Amino acid sequence: MNIETDNNNMEQVDTKLHTGDLAIAAYALAEVFNSFLVMYENEVYEEMSKEEMETTMNQIRTTFIKFNALAEVSYEGQQNDSEV
Repeated sequence: MNIETDNNNMEQVDTKLHTGDLAIAAYALAEVFNSFLVMYENEVYEEMSKEEMETTMNQIRTTFIKFNALAEVSYEGQQNDSEV
């Protein structure tokens, strides 16, 4: 699958980063990690070595943690703003 962007229509798109965007990114990273985990457990490394697969999985996990933390902080900030 290939996601294309068309800069000509960007004025019609909300380009602000929202908590939901961060949550979707974290979810997508979790799904990618899980698919890598299944391949890793079945010793299917595609075109990577086992070590490269492990490094990639660690990078995906670390990136997930960052996006998830940002989403949580953003959500908490929204909750605090609405209480004021």
